[in-house]
Amino acid sequence: MNDNNDKIRIIPLGGVQEIGMNMTVIEYGNELIIIDCGFMFPRYHMLGIDYVIPDTSYLKDKNIIGLILTHGHEDHIGAIPHFLRNFPNIKIYGTRLTAAFLKAKLSDYKNEYKDIEIYELEPRNKIKLGINFEIEFIRVNHSIPDGVGVAIKTPLGIIIHTGDFKIDLNPTTDRFIDLYKFAEYGEKGVLLLLADSTNCQREGFSISESVVQSTIIPLFAYKDGMIIAAVFASSIERIQDLVTAAKVNNKYITFSGRSLIKYTKIAEEMGYLNLYDIVIPIDKINRYPREKIVCLTTGTQGEPYSSLSLIAAGSHRHIKIEDGDMVIFSSSIIPGNEMVVTRMINNLFDLGAKMVGEDKKLLHVSGHASSEDLKLMYRLVKPKYFIPIHGEKRHLISHINLVENLNGLNTKGFLLYNGNVLEIDKNLDAKLSEPIEIRNIYVDGKGVGDLEESIFHDREQLSLNGVVAANVIIKKNINGNYDIKIDTESKGFIYKSGDNESLLLKTEELKKEGINSAMESVKKLLLKNKKTPSTIKYEVREALRRKYMQIIGREPVIFVSLYIDDIIEENKEQLK
Repeated sequence: MNDNNDKIRIIPLGGVQEIGMNMTVIEYGNELIIIDCGFMFPRYHMLGIDYVIPDTSYLKDKNIIGLILTHGHEDHIGAIPHFLRNFPNIKIYGTRLTAAFLKAKLSDYKNEYKDIEIYELEPRNKIKLGINFEIEFIRVNHSIPDGVGVAIKTPLGIIIHTGDFKIDLNPTTDRFIDLYKFAEYGEKGVLLLLADSTNCQREGFSISESVVQSTIIPLFAYKDGMIIAAVFASSIERIQDLVTAAKVNNKYITFSGRSLIKYTKIAEEMGYLNLYDIVIPIDKINRYPREKIVCLTTGTQGEPYSSLSLIAAGSHRHIKIEDGDMVIFSSSIIPGNEMVVTRMINNLFDLGAKMVGEDKKLLHVSGHASSEDLKLMYRLVKPKYFIPIHGEKRHLISHINLVENLNGLNTKGFLLYNGNVLEIDKNLDAKLSEPIEIRNIYVDGKGVGDLEESIFHDREQLSLNGVVAANVIIKKNINGNYDIKIDTESKGFIYKSGDNESLLLKTEELKKEGINSAMESVKKLLLKNKKTPSTIKYEVREALRRKYMQIIGREPVIFVSLYIDDIIEENKEQLK
């Protein structure tokens, strides 16, 4: 085996400069394993995008011996359907609920993934992968059941990946974080720890999920209208808190949101969720007193066409806000989504809703480790090296500062961003190596990876000042002169229709001024015998732009279509 094969290589493909899109490669010799494969919600500037997935081009022709899943949230499993199209024979490993959620997700693609096998592992079970890897799941607390960290035994030492975790000493279930197992590995010696960074800037220990339940129960005694509670579809423990609060207050539960209905059905069937037989169909809620209804809904991030967004827009089929209805946010806002969520909240206020939770912390506690949770994890595991994962740059840097300031802990941190490579050689020396080239893969409808960053600038320009399409026709008449006709149509640029006669007159005046300016530019070109299509298009575009800026100070995106008859034959070729 050569020197290169005696190295461990750690390569994050996503999740280490953003919240979401978590995916990490661990490579040794000619084998590699992958931890998680999630998507990321689009950021505010990614106009029109459904979501973003990791670039897996590095993995082409590699010997992938397993995809390991830490839990069932979308930022950890959401990109798997796309991943499987390129790597259909991959073996996937996860806990019971994670496997069930992934199977349900794959079923949305009809029969495309019917032969995919997902291997279920229980915490503390070990399994050998290939020649060089052995993995063991370690139970952690998170906002979804069956979350795990992963201990990975390699020829050079043990690597631990925490997954998303918190230390909850009083959870609402009997599933506790396995601190004993983390400590056991710490005693054996851990080469590298990859740990959750999301809440490392929060002081103290994370707040227990049981605190939320004690807050929600009295809140659900509300009697002045319907309660609408927004929650992540896969946050099963939070959903249980909400259902229990409804049960205690003698209320009925209804669900709105396809993913919410799907995941709660799975969780109930598998024994992770107790619905107490109080669920009613959403199309039957009018048969019950309004104050007896609690509607659990998706849309905490203001996603277009999510249930809560439709409710806020007044276009939901079954739920219409009435004065006195109470909307509860039992979730946090993912960084980057603040603007759309704020807009949705304002719409709900306009409809007469009473809002609770957008600023009341005890209706939501995070599933991620705060600073003291992290300190305890490092004291137990005592790694030689560590890499902060799952966070934006500010989280990763704060994570390194937090750990390197711990007294008596001899560990070295490495700051990696997507595509960076950490190598650990046979002497256990670690260094950053040459990064790999990766890019964001944008999913837009059925298009996957066919968009580049530059398109967002174009879409932003269209959204700011609209678009003007100019149609130019130039024909030579029987006298040998040129007849020129120019017309323009616009969208999102100027006032188009309505009862305001003054605005309509200004619109017509602007259109006329623009056309006249473009006409003069074309005439000058023809007099100078400058008849190439590219030159004519450019001058029309510039004439319109200058006139619009002069009159109203706005600059739309301008497209010019051109038809030329009886102009130099070689110039016509440019139109083809």
